[in-house]
Amino acid sequence: MILLERGSLENGLQLAFYDTSRVLAGDRWLVELEGRAIYSLVDGWPLEPEETDRELRQAIVDRLGTELQFTLRRNRHFVDQRDREEVLRQLLAALKEHMVAYLAAPVFPARLFADTWRRLKEECALEIKRRRLAAPGPAEDDNGPDDFSAIFRPRP
Repeated sequence: MILLERGSLENGLQLAFYDTSRVLAGDRWLVELEGRAIYSLVDGWPLEPEETDRELRQAIVDRLGTELQFTLRRNRHFVDQRDREEVLRQLLAALKEHMVAYLAAPVFPARLFADTWRRLKEECALEIKRRRLAAPGPAEDDNGPDDFSAIFRPRP
């Protein structure tokens, strides 16, 4: 992975573009460009989510970490080695032309945060539910299965 460009936007996003190209066969390449937009959560969240369940909120915060990351990939398959650099330049120009304006919107960090929170909320809620179901319940006197044999006896 080779860093091509790095920069920042007014809304707090840090952008980085990487060349992740690799050889497919002989002189043919998979030319791949990866763009990453990173938003740091160290100084605070872009919005405050409404979450009343303390255990769920803590699980989400633990998984959230200190940054949000949005990744874009563009690629071209089976590119001749002689054309590789030009194709990479075209991919970079197209990605910057079409996506940077979208990423630079003032509301983008809040939307990214809300989407990440929603996804993590689903994952953590499922994990908590599984953990609760797997936990042993209160000890009950278990005398074996209930007797339903009366159901199957012939009636007088």
